[in-house]
Amino acid sequence: MSLSNITREAVIAAIAEYEEKGENAFLTEYGFEKARQYFLVHDGKEYPSKAIVGVAHKYISPDNKPLAASEFSGGKNTVEKRLKDLGFTVRSPNISFWWVNHKQTFEYEIEGGYIWSPKNNRNGSFNQTYINLTLTNPGDVVFSYANGRISAIGIVSDIYKEQNRPPEFGKSGALWDKAGWVVPINWTKLDNPIHPKEHLSDISPLLPKINSPLQRNGNGNQICYLASISDELGSFIYGLTSKNNPVIPEIINEIKNEVEEDREVKQIESRDIGQTEKEQLIKARRGQGLFRQNVESIERFCRLTRMTNKRFLIASHIKPWKDSTDREKIDGNNGLLLSPHVDKLFDGGWITFTDSGEILCADKNVQDVMKQWGLNPNMNVGAFSKDQCNYMEYHRNKVFLEEISLK
Repeated sequence: MSLSNITREAVIAAIAEYEEKGENAFLTEYGFEKARQYFLVHDGKEYPSKAIVGVAHKYISPDNKPLAASEFSGGKNTVEKRLKDLGFTVRSPNISFWWVNHKQTFEYEIEGGYIWSPKNNRNGSFNQTYINLTLTNPGDVVFSYANGRISAIGIVSDIYKEQNRPPEFGKSGALWDKAGWVVPINWTKLDNPIHPKEHLSDISPLLPKINSPLQRNGNGNQICYLASISDELGSFIYGLTSKNNPVIPEIINEIKNEVEEDREVKQIESRDIGQTEKEQLIKARRGQGLFRQNVESIERFCRLTRMTNKRFLIASHIKPWKDSTDREKIDGNNGLLLSPHVDKLFDGGWITFTDSGEILCADKNVQDVMKQWGLNPNMNVGAFSKDQCNYMEYHRNKVFLEEISLK
């Protein structure tokens, strides 16, 4: 079904309805799921694009009928394009790969957790590799290149902001204009850096034709600061970093989850709901507050260690907090009381459970770790209730054995 008749006024009306009813009621009434793929940004708040457009349809339809989720023919590209045509901003959490050349400011930016650039070249001319900072999104991956090697990998933790040149740059930044942009980055240094020159035959064909971060000879392109690189090149470099630094996929995955959770917290804080409700939803992120009380009313001890002292147990979500609806975030059936080391295994997807309570391990190494920790990988932890099983199915399908990737 065409979305060409959707007007800006209709979208604004749908947003107003969303604000009035609240996310859960709005999505439930119209049969839409919580947004994960892309968001409509309006007045500094994020909204589920597909749901908003679907409901906007009723404001221009003679029969006052919204579009159902199943009636969209063009998928997200049509929704995204229509919203942009109407002058809205659409932000996608789907990650992009970036390559930053920052030899002069490498230490400051890595230690400070950011990247910074002026808005224009010193003569006032346009520089796309500076503008690129404004195109980054939370969750994007940035490779740090300096002194002929990629020494760190980072995850964008928030959208860009205008900020004057960092004072710590000192003489290194004297040639740049004062006004600029900053993007916060959660950096992780590589124990074994990557030397692109050693892989130039593989990297060269994948480099962008314009604003390439490398010259043909493999040296860094000094006039390029932040370069957008393809998924293919980004995945190739990520594969190299993972091969030389085996723990990197786990570290990056944890950082990505933190970024997504922080994003969810900001959405909750911006919503028009009671302060107490906001606090309970946010506390549930760390297994605290009402969520923990609800879990403790169902689970009495850690099913693997049999620990009953609740001071040493973590209330862990089965379906991750960031993926849960408001109701699911505080639902006691969506939680287990776990000893800290068991929570590490379960939350990271290294283990999961069948409905009848059998333990499933991601690989033999996990079984070895469990044995070293005094855990029996072959034990039965006890059957789960029907409501718990619904959440456990999500854990098995979406968390357990999910390849740790950047997509």
